[in-house]
Amino acid sequence: MDHIDFDLSGFVYDAQHFRELHESELGQAIYAFMVHPINVVRMQTATELERVAVEPLGKYLVKEFGEDVVDDRVKQHIGHLARQIMEYIGYQHDRKALQITRPGLFSSGSTYRDGAKPEMRITAEQRAAWLKNTAQSPFNQWLDGQVRTDGRLDLDRLYAVARKHGVEKRYDHLNPGQQRMNIGVLLRKKVKPSEYGG
Repeated sequence: MDHIDFDLSGFVYDAQHFRELHESELGQAIYAFMVHPINVVRMQTATELERVAVEPLGKYLVKEFGEDVVDDRVKQHIGHLARQIMEYIGYQHDRKALQITRPGLFSSGSTYRDGAKPEMRITAEQRAAWLKNTAQSPFNQWLDGQVRTDGRLDLDRLYAVARKHGVEKRYDHLNPGQQRMNIGVLLRKKVKPSEYGG
């Protein structure tokens, strides 16, 4: 991967009234998603096109988290986090609650404009390199390879993989996609990146 022109290593999210949600397993997984360089690039690209920053994230959020992200409070949390990320890397909040005309996860959101940090700009080559890697993360490919048969999630296999790595918690009260998401969040903390080529 090319050198990244923005550095989020010093970024600290101030969750404010979203603290409880942010500290949940879903909130932590959303945080990891939002600060991933690919998704920061997507927000920057939307901003360069004078569109709502979170607009291009919608389909990827639904793919990663399913119905959980359709909840209004979760979407507000994502917008709150997006604003702090964008301001941290040098953009200024521009307009609030701009309507999004294309159907998607978000119906409105904030736009941003370039701030005083021109060095945060990225090249077309860097953007292409990051977007090329969006299909699936190595971790998701590793896990799905063990728990999906013909594209279908096998919950018995999911919990067998979880037990193998010391995760005993169960989420039987949730739908299969949410169970996969929560177990995935716990496994990501336990499984060494060397196991899945991350």
